[in-house]
Amino acid sequence: MTNLATKPSDGQLPNAYAPGVLESYSATELDQIDKVQYAGKIIDEAQHGFQCEVIRLKQLLDGQDQAEGIETYNSHNSSRFWDGARAGHFGEKLRGYADNGDRKTVQRWITANEAASILLDPSVARATHDLPFELARERGMGQTALCTYMRLFPEAREMATHYFTVTGELRSDMLQEFEQVIREFPERTAEVTAAITARTLTVPSEFKAQKEAWRTELAAEKARIQEREHQAKLAEAEAQEEELENYEAPPSEETHVGDQPDVEDVTRRIAPSRRWFETDTGIMKVKQVVADLPEPLPGLLTGLTGLNKALIDQAEHSGVMSNYAEFWAGYDRFAMSPTAAKRTWGQSGRLERMRKLRGLLIEVQQRIDMYVQSSTPPENIEYPED
Repeated sequence: MTNLATKPSDGQLPNAYAPGVLESYSATELDQIDKVQYAGKIIDEAQHGFQCEVIRLKQLLDGQDQAEGIETYNSHNSSRFWDGARAGHFGEKLRGYADNGDRKTVQRWITANEAASILLDPSVARATHDLPFELARERGMGQTALCTYMRLFPEAREMATHYFTVTGELRSDMLQEFEQVIREFPERTAEVTAAITARTLTVPSEFKAQKEAWRTELAAEKARIQEREHQAKLAEAEAQEEELENYEAPPSEETHVGDQPDVEDVTRRIAPSRRWFETDTGIMKVKQVVADLPEPLPGLLTGLTGLNKALIDQAEHSGVMSNYAEFWAGYDRFAMSPTAAKRTWGQSGRLERMRKLRGLLIEVQQRIDMYVQSSTPPENIEYPED
């Protein structure tokens, strides 16, 4: 092995030197560099040969285990292969994999061979003793890419298989692109497959550009949907605003409810009992009196919080800009068309909409004040015991 590892002296390896190597080393040093490269190449080939023979041995022993009904898919199960490896029957190197818990390393070789058998099926069908793993190496398919291929979910693996059929390449960076396309743009699968066939999508940069274009389209469509939703909500709100102008509360007939008598002593204030609230009459009266009061609260709180935050920002602008009012005057006339302004601010326009909103908020505030004052429990209230 030592003689093989020091072969170069007259002839160089066919490998191209990295940029700057020839200018950085003497002839003697370059000859030693050739020897180092050659020795590394021999190590790589020997390691690959070891992996292939381990795969063959495991296939033989696993086949016997399966013939005897022993499951071998679980790495923690006893098997002839790993029992023999631990016992040192297959050499010290493989025993090291068994003793050091490196079963996953061997499993990656098996996985890579399975991936190669899928991708190279027509080639492997010919009469040969070569493993698919060996043929994959000849085709420039690395172990990492093969293992990644097997981990892809079905749609991405199908796309990767098609890519390999068209280009003859299996690249880890492309496998990542396939998985991202399937995860982010599943509806584009047929389009991507056709583009691979036409060779218009064959390198990561093309995929990245295409994905960015799709994201831009999705963002534009999302903005259009949000605008339509905004218009619909604004139109509905304005319709309800018009209804409110003519709204009158239904007349209430009962002057007193509950199971406590309306006593003549007006200074005694007694709440209905728990028992009454659990009766059909009490439940029905709760529906009539409380009615829809809590319903608008979540949306109202969210909307008013957002509006208040936006108005705080406007106060900051108005305190700094000397032409704040002029800015808004120009905005109303030039920033958008009248149609777009109605879609954004409503039929009344920006300024009138804010004036109407202010009036409505004042009215609501007055009614809330009246409600809070009227519904606050008196200091001398009595709560009947059940």
